[in-house]
Amino acid sequence: MISDIIKLIEDGKVEEVLKKLDEIKGDANLEIVALKLIERGYLKEAEEVANRIRVLGLRDEVLRKLAIAYIEKGNVEKALELAKNIKTESDLEKIALALIEKDKFREALKVIELIKSKAIKEELLLKIINILLEKLNL
Repeated sequence: MISDIIKLIEDGKVEEVLKKLDEIKGDANLEIVALKLIERGYLKEAEEVANRIRVLGLRDEVLRKLAIAYIEKGNVEKALELAKNIKTESDLEKIALALIEKDKFREALKVIELIKSKAIKEELLLKIINILLEKLNL
């Protein structure tokens, strides 16, 4: 079943995949489908699949990968929107790091605000400060 759906994605028949979502059993299978959609650049469709995943850790992982894919495509606002739905701090940290790598410091700060861990926040803030100091040649 999953191999058939993966084949549809590879063939670009994403509309057919979305029609079959109710037939996919198990969060792990939904994760596989969502990740394949992200890999192929079908981000909006991957989000639809991700929202069906009930296991928090799996859903957050897919949303993180989706947010980073949006960052890579230049749609930072969509990435921030997705970050608000993520509870796993390590996933939020990775999104913040992806934003920092793109010099999107204000946006990274918005993600950092979502993180509860003081240690992770401090590490990310220091990273931003160090990059800014480097840019100023200090």
